[in-house]
Amino acid sequence: MSKKPCPMPEGSSTELGESPTALVGCLLDVSGSMQKALEVDRPNEPATERLEAVIQAALKVAQVEKERCSNALIFIGIFGLKEKVVEPDTEDLSPSVVDLCAVADALVGYSNEQSSGHDLLIARANGEHLSHITRYIREKLTDNEARILDAHLQEHPADTQQFVDSIPPEASVQAMHTGSQTAGGVLGTAGGFSIGFFAGGPVAAAIGALVGGPGGGFFGDRVATDFEDRAVEESEALSLARRICARWLNNFTNFRARPVDDVIRILEQLLQRSDASTETNRDAGNGASSELETLKRYMYGRTPMQHALRSSLDVFRSCPNVEQRLLLLVSDGLSTDGDPLEISSELEKDKVSIATIYLTSDREIAHRQLYYQPIDSWNDGQRKLFHMATNFSCLEHPVPVLASTGWKVPSEGEARLYAVLSSSAALDEFCSLLVSARPGMADGLLDIVGRISQDAYINDEHVKTCRKPSNQGSSGTCYAHATAGAIHMSLLRIVGREDGYPSIEEVRKRILSDFPAQQGGRNTRSVLNQSVQWYRPLHYQEVDENGARQAVLHRRPVLATFGLSKSGWDEFANHFHKSSTSDQDPVRILTCAQMVPHRSGIRDGGHAVIMTGCSPRSLTFLNSWGRKWGNNGSFSVESYTALELDNAPMSFYDVYWLESELTSAEKQAYASKVDNDLRSFSKKYPGILELQLRCPACSSTTRLGDYEGTVRQLKCPHCNELFTPDVKSLIDTLNASQ
Repeated sequence: MSKKPCPMPEGSSTELGESPTALVGCLLDVSGSMQKALEVDRPNEPATERLEAVIQAALKVAQVEKERCSNALIFIGIFGLKEKVVEPDTEDLSPSVVDLCAVADALVGYSNEQSSGHDLLIARANGEHLSHITRYIREKLTDNEARILDAHLQEHPADTQQFVDSIPPEASVQAMHTGSQTAGGVLGTAGGFSIGFFAGGPVAAAIGALVGGPGGGFFGDRVATDFEDRAVEESEALSLARRICARWLNNFTNFRARPVDDVIRILEQLLQRSDASTETNRDAGNGASSELETLKRYMYGRTPMQHALRSSLDVFRSCPNVEQRLLLLVSDGLSTDGDPLEISSELEKDKVSIATIYLTSDREIAHRQLYYQPIDSWNDGQRKLFHMATNFSCLEHPVPVLASTGWKVPSEGEARLYAVLSSSAALDEFCSLLVSARPGMADGLLDIVGRISQDAYINDEHVKTCRKPSNQGSSGTCYAHATAGAIHMSLLRIVGREDGYPSIEEVRKRILSDFPAQQGGRNTRSVLNQSVQWYRPLHYQEVDENGARQAVLHRRPVLATFGLSKSGWDEFANHFHKSSTSDQDPVRILTCAQMVPHRSGIRDGGHAVIMTGCSPRSLTFLNSWGRKWGNNGSFSVESYTALELDNAPMSFYDVYWLESELTSAEKQAYASKVDNDLRSFSKKYPGILELQLRCPACSSTTRLGDYEGTVRQLKCPHCNELFTPDVKSLIDTLNASQ
């Protein structure tokens, strides 16, 4: 039986017959527990602007997703809305979870004008020949209520007649006004006018006589105004208007996956109208509201996270054929309707990747960091969000992109798609880079060896016949081969190196000239110490395991040396000889338990290799004994301690260079490469132009595609200042994006 196809929404811009290849959902928490995070105590960042930043991040996800997958489907839900938005004794309830795009489309989709809610409703009343109620629209309805009422009547024309019928015609109102001119009867006439206007019958004006005499008319006016105000408040027309406002969001409770173009259009309209409204109100000093401010009246209720996740799961299950499936959740994790982990596990079973963001107002909290495990100081909400997030390898894209732009990456080599963010800029960066360039959509292996062919290293005829270092005798030259490989890989990271790029064979030949093979091998550190002096501008430093992991995660070659006892070498060789299997078979990891019996033996030869990968459970090294050995020429151990003796620890050497020591020509070549890469990559991967750069003059963050000039001299679109960007970070970012 074939799977049910993903239902395409009405008005879809996706070409007929074209199946969507990606489905992305965003859930935004606007509950009461998020109020502090959304209403930060900063004069230049009010709540609406903070909410704009969250919606802007969702827009960025949609924009970059479109570049990657033009027929993607996206849905955006908000949860945590108040169920009561009118008087406590009113039975009408609002939903706590709604489809943001549906709400926004209803508010902004039918009018291209930037008008207040009052103006929109008054224009509709004028069209129904009810211009005489203009005063009451402005006095008795907030601009938000007027906007919602107008949007509802636009969507439900049948309700318009019910609303019109509850208002007396202008002739009746005029007659009541004429009768109210009786001297001394202002109170009675005004009260009769009020009740007649909203209840359908005038009240006798005889009460006005009670306030006759000097000043009675003035007193009557005041009492009549109070009478009228109370009558309007209790009127059927106003009650109907407020019931409509209370029930309005019930029209948008079902999440709907929309074509990415539609989502971009809706969110751009919503944000543009909000910006225009803010500027207009600032200049005019009026109380008109934007569409986002209209939404704000519903915010800060309970946190039905489980409900929101369940609604998201329904959307994903309606599209079983879509393989690329991602859900982004922005929240504080404090669910009020049950444990969200129950639903997140169901999403995981349905192969939905989950990225979570803990949004906070605390600027002191660590951000721009990925995590492998929870931090002791985290609250329950943070822990829930962390455990909901999908686990992935830090060697997968786009983690190298984030690492090259300053994000901290856990040395364990794995992390969750989880971040703690306190700034709008970091929120935007995380969404555009981590979410839209999600794991599994690009090459899963980090190109740690640069542009070198692994076959050239693994299958080198000069060394591949040496199977056991303890039996190498005078032919043991792994020190020269591994050192040459690390140097070659490091030099390849320098664009346009003036002295060229010596091959592994050339570097090894020079090493063997000064350090020829001898009984017992050579001290690799001594060889490396001399070798880096031959090849400007290389340096090296000995690091611990954590330093080695960080170097690998930042794309630098790490030279590693270790020694084993005779029985240890036997165990090592036998284990990985058995692991000589096909690419489809799982990697066999050498455990510490296997090597414990051999730790106390006498050192019987050493070996030098290059570290290429890490995970919480293993380290992976590139060997030089042929592709048929081990796991396609490489091997993995549970811990570096598996390759140690009690009196002979393992050593790691990070081989690197400093940008400040490059020549002017090399720096120029480096910048030119970025220009060339941008031109070629942007054609193949348009999302590269979404990478963010910060202007040092005005501190604004702008997408790369919006700058003028070249990477050697960019012109900021905000302040028009010229600056030279951090080319190294940019080229690393581009390389990692490949």
